[in-house]
Amino acid sequence: LTSLLNLFIKNGYCITDMITKEKHEVYYDDSQYSLIKSGEVMRESNYVSEQATGLMYKRNVSDPLKPYVSKIEMGSTTYKELPDFVKLFNLQLTSQIKPIMKAKMTREVAIIEKGNDKLYVSFDKVFYSTLTSAEVYEEMLEIEDWKAPNTMNVDHEYENHLLEANRLISDSMLPLVLTKDSKPYRGFILLRKNGIIT
Repeated sequence: LTSLLNLFIKNGYCITDMITKEKHEVYYDDSQYSLIKSGEVMRESNYVSEQATGLMYKRNVSDPLKPYVSKIEMGSTTYKELPDFVKLFNLQLTSQIKPIMKAKMTREVAIIEKGNDKLYVSFDKVFYSTLTSAEVYEEMLEIEDWKAPNTMNVDHEYENHLLEANRLISDSMLPLVLTKDSKPYRGFILLRKNGIIT
């Protein structure tokens, strides 16, 4: 995280906040992992640091020609039962879904900004597992736009800021592999590589 932040600082960004968090997630899917493979996410989150729980659904609406991921997110910390949550947002989930995979993570977060633009940079140490299996481990960095956090407000000019972030990382010598895969999909791939799921 420090190396990445130094890269942004050298290019005119400043750090406005730093936070450490702990979070546990349970991902819902069918037995074929259809949602996860499609890039969608249905999860239950235990925000350990904030002492809160909630449900979230993310629909992938990405343009495959863009280097970043776009998702529509629907979440609630009030509706904690899946049937109520699905009804609240009128979700059209065609398959019978159930808890199928878990992730436990510690997260170091930095909010950085340049001009009127903000980025949420997080470094996650993640342990993935099925509900009954041993864990597999991954470290990952994630960068999100943070101009209007936790809202459905979309700034369509924000793309320039995300493209700049992508360019800085691509041109750097940092030992990073850029990916558009979701966290549960990466967990799915790691678990499959380790023979835990097929």
